[in-house]
Amino acid sequence: MGNHESAQWVMKAEADVAKYLTAADDSFTTNPAFSPTQFVPTVVDTLIGARPAIDAIGTRALPAAGMTISVPKITTSGTVAETAEAAAPSETGIVSSYVNLTVKKYAGLQRYSLEVLERSSPDFFAAMLDNMTRAYNKATDAALIAILTAGGTQATAQAATSNGLIAYVAAETPAAYLATGELASAYIAGTSQWGLLIGAKDTTDRPIYTALQPMNAAGTASPRSLRGNVLGLDLYVDPNAVSTTIDESAFIVVPSAVSIYESPILRLSVNQPATGEIETALYGYMAAGVLVAGGVRRYNLT
Repeated sequence: MGNHESAQWVMKAEADVAKYLTAADDSFTTNPAFSPTQFVPTVVDTLIGARPAIDAIGTRALPAAGMTISVPKITTSGTVAETAEAAAPSETGIVSSYVNLTVKKYAGLQRYSLEVLERSSPDFFAAMLDNMTRAYNKATDAALIAILTAGGTQATAQAATSNGLIAYVAAETPAAYLATGELASAYIAGTSQWGLLIGAKDTTDRPIYTALQPMNAAGTASPRSLRGNVLGLDLYVDPNAVSTTIDESAFIVVPSAVSIYESPILRLSVNQPATGEIETALYGYMAAGVLVAGGVRRYNLT
C-alpha cells in the first residue's frame, strides 16, 4: 500500500513459497505405486486375415471322408457337322478323365499356462483364437495363390503401366472365354498393382480409377477399399500375392476353372496336468486345384 519496506517483506515471502512448491518431495517418480498402468481391452493385431483369392472363387463343403477328391472332366469332345441325306453322321467319341484334388491339412498350435488362461486380462484365449484364425486364413489363401501360379496359363507379356494392364485385360479375357466357354469375372491383384491402379492417370493427368466424376469410366480402385472394378472385372486386392509388379502379381480368373473344397475351422485342446499347461490346435482341411488351365491367366511382366 505504498510502504517500500512492506513490499520487500511480501516479495521475500512469495519467493520462499515458490521455493517450497518447486522442491516437493512427493511425485510419481518417488511414488510410482499411485500411478498404475491402465490397460485397454482391445488387443492390436497386425496379422492380415483376409482371403481375397478364395473369396473371388468361392468354396464348397469338403466331403465327409477321404483324402482325394476326383473331379470328372471331358478332355475330348464329340463333333457335329453338316450331314447330307442318307449319309453317315460324323462320329468322335468323347474322352474323359479325372482331375484329382488332394486334401491337405493346415494347422497351428499354441501352448500356454493355466494361469494365463484363467487370470489374463484382456482375455488371452479370445485374442489367441483370433490371431490363429487370421494365421489360418493367411495360410490357406497363400496356398491358393501358389495353386493359381502353378496351374494357370502365363499371359502375354505386358508393361507395368496403366496401358499395360488394359492390354492384359483385353488380351486375356477373350482367351479365358475360348479356353473355358465361360466368362472371367475376377481380377485378383497384389498390393503393387492396387497402387498402380490408384495412381493411374490419363494423358491429361486426370485419375482413371479414382476419379470422382470420370469422363471415361474404366473402373474403380480406392485406397479405402480392397474391392473395386477393373474394366468390368471384379477387383480383389490380395496381400498374399507378390507385393511388386512382376510375374504373377495379378490373375484374371474364371471361377468355375478352379475348384476349392474346405472344411470348417476346427479346434482341439488337450490339458497337461503334470505341468498345468494347455495345448490348443487350430486346423482345417482344404482341397483346391485348377481344373482348366486356360481359365486362370497369370500376369506376365514384359
